[in-house]
Amino acid sequence: MAYLLIPISLFYKQIIPNIYIYYVPELPLYVYCFLIGLAYYNDLRNKRRIEIWSAFNKRVILCFLSIMIFQLIAMKISSMTIGDSVFNKSPLSEFIKLLVVVGCVFIHYLVVKKTIATKQSLGNFIRGNGIALVILLCICYLQFLFLLFPNVFSSIVRVIGIFEYRYNRDWYTAGSYVQTLRRINGLNPEPGYLAAQLLVVFVPFIMASIKNKVNVFSFHSKYYHLPFFLLLFSIVILLFFAKTTTGIAAILVILISLWFLLPNKQKLITILLLPIAGAVVFIVAKSNPVFMGVISTTFIDKLGGDSFINRAGSTIGLITTWLHHPVFGVGNNFHNYYLFKYVPEWAMSNFEYNTVFKPQNYYPILSVFFGWLAEFGTLFIIFIVTYSVKLLNDLRRLAQSVETNQDERSKVNAIKDAAFFFFIYYFVCSLVSFNWYESIYLIMIFYFVVARQILRREYQNELKYS
Repeated sequence: MAYLLIPISLFYKQIIPNIYIYYVPELPLYVYCFLIGLAYYNDLRNKRRIEIWSAFNKRVILCFLSIMIFQLIAMKISSMTIGDSVFNKSPLSEFIKLLVVVGCVFIHYLVVKKTIATKQSLGNFIRGNGIALVILLCICYLQFLFLLFPNVFSSIVRVIGIFEYRYNRDWYTAGSYVQTLRRINGLNPEPGYLAAQLLVVFVPFIMASIKNKVNVFSFHSKYYHLPFFLLLFSIVILLFFAKTTTGIAAILVILISLWFLLPNKQKLITILLLPIAGAVVFIVAKSNPVFMGVISTTFIDKLGGDSFINRAGSTIGLITTWLHHPVFGVGNNFHNYYLFKYVPEWAMSNFEYNTVFKPQNYYPILSVFFGWLAEFGTLFIIFIVTYSVKLLNDLRRLAQSVETNQDERSKVNAIKDAAFFFFIYYFVCSLVSFNWYESIYLIMIFYFVVARQILRREYQNELKYS
């Protein structure tokens, strides 16, 4: 069942309306609960001992409990500070919602833990990642064909639109996002989220394959450069035509990653040839109306537009909020009061602010990383960063400890490198806004956590469990 996890997480459409708690209204959560129940049923049938809490690291649970206590304190302080205001919320109500979210996060970990238990299932999961990528590419290229031939593909993208995650906006009035706004979004509510999804979830395994010259989607098959570069190229095309700054940034991140994979001599040659290549691309692109149209829509039109102004204002407001509450933060979902207080005045005179944010008394977090700092505080970030760095270091040490054969080393190195690319890309995207909390990202994170456990058991049992 490991190969099903990522494909399932693609379809995160809300199936229960009017519930505004992460995961609870979304389809994947219930499918994962079913898979967990099925796994425990098989344990009972095979007379294996049922152990739930043993699957969780006690130190990690203790840290999370500490963070929850800090959050309750932060919420109470914020509630007292805000006082009698439309921005105020019940600390107890918000804390209960947060506990529900944490419980859902543990469900994601448990489904990964129960479905991935062997080296073979580690490979099956990556194969499932490849299957999900093919599904997503088919959906996106059908949307791309709609942009070229709207009369032919309108009914197809309308059916695809049934499965897309939707916000309460008029972006879908024509049947789907791509039909209304003529931008590729996959199954996501916005193209920027699609761009982040392609970069963070799918590119890491492709990069790991290219770096280690191993076919991660089928470890028993021979590696060929061409299929992986074609996959990467197909992703870059979608990132470009998604017409979003996140997509263009993702293309730059991919190119930089490929540059780092080059031998030192080729890196130097590339740097020397870069100005010439840039000039050629500029001359060719300048005479191409399609290319210039995308660049204009993505950058020139947005540079002074509402999106850029609100993103900059939100980021400044979040940083200011964090500096005023550096340790525990202001509490989950208590950011609105502080953003309306600390966002600069020049970011409060645009159309989106006056017609959406202000009437709804809601200012969105448009920088995930600074949103974490503002709501959860520095202690939370220290815990997350420390755990992530230790996870990557453990995977690196485990890869070095493999002494069987070259093929086995390449497999473990591929998983280790994929984890490195994943966390780097995740951090880069966290500087802006994307659906960082969705199931597909949690499943990927917990895959690498479980991979460390399996590889430690297989190759280096003397490493201290953490």
